[in-house]
Amino acid sequence: MGRAMNNKNNFFGNMAAILLLFLTFSAYSHEANVLTIAGWDVYADPDNPNKTIGYESFEKATGVKIHFTPLSNLDDIISFAESEIDQDIFIISNEGIEILHDMGLVTPINLGAIPNYQNLHHNLKYSEWSQFKSRVYAVPWAWGPTGLLYDKDKMSAPESWNVLWDPRYKGKVSMWNDVSMIWTTALALGYQNVYSLTKKQLEAVKQKLLEFNKRSAVYYEGGGEELELAKSGKIIAFNSWYDPSGRLKKTGKNFAMTIPKEGAVGMFDSYMISKGSHMEELSHQFINHQLSPEIQTKLVHITGLAPSNIETLGLLSREDIKALHLDDPDYFNRMLLWDHMPRKNLYEKVLEEVRSDFNNRRN
Repeated sequence: MGRAMNNKNNFFGNMAAILLLFLTFSAYSHEANVLTIAGWDVYADPDNPNKTIGYESFEKATGVKIHFTPLSNLDDIISFAESEIDQDIFIISNEGIEILHDMGLVTPINLGAIPNYQNLHHNLKYSEWSQFKSRVYAVPWAWGPTGLLYDKDKMSAPESWNVLWDPRYKGKVSMWNDVSMIWTTALALGYQNVYSLTKKQLEAVKQKLLEFNKRSAVYYEGGGEELELAKSGKIIAFNSWYDPSGRLKKTGKNFAMTIPKEGAVGMFDSYMISKGSHMEELSHQFINHQLSPEIQTKLVHITGLAPSNIETLGLLSREDIKALHLDDPDYFNRMLLWDHMPRKNLYEKVLEEVRSDFNNRRN
């Protein structure tokens, strides 16, 4: 039986989680020697989830402790950012940059304090996503597509997203319990305008997702749940916005990521400095540290995401470079970057109906 997806329960569960994080975070936020960071959970150190990738060398060099709050969706990151506790740095995906800026929650970046910025991928440096009135507010540090993860021991490399609807894999497939399920399904139907679907297209997406409900083992919630499902053998194919195949290989699972013929949505994640930070100088120092080729190499090996600093290529293997498409200068431009949805309410209505149907099938 898959996990039921109940919106009401999810709402109260998320609120309780945010409250717990608030109380935990408050305990650290007033300590002078603690740099507080909140953002996407994939950037947590695998052995210490309240630290970020790369924390050891920064703590050793500065004597400052890192405290990281891992969050698993954009809404939680935004809610955490607008809470009234002291915070220093946020890690947010590209479509959230403008939101935090427009809410007045972040401060401009002093690029003079981040020399590694000048080595960013040409699509990420001085990006229009990151600038407002010619001032940079966000510093990219990782990017990549939402690809299709599959178990190489259970199936050959899928050519299409439609493998998730293949009857042969009924009960062994999954998707992220997030709006990306709509984007993925739209691609499977051949639509490229995934962020501005028409009502007719959304209806077709809904019907295809209702079909997926008959085949899905579960919709995973993030926070590493997808890794546990894959390690246990409960799922053998799922969409993922990062590539955990390296982590899974260490557990004896032979997963790989592929980009189906219909293409993929994608994102880049950035650092932003909180307007309420009392440690701006250290925040800039930390961001520059995270952009160093050494830490970016760790990022690649832990998350399977591409580094923002092109100098990192000198530390990567030929296999890493090929897997991340870093030898293809146009690859970044072929991703459909996560974006705002002008009619988000229509997408949310589809999600509500699909989730309700999924729950009913399991009750």
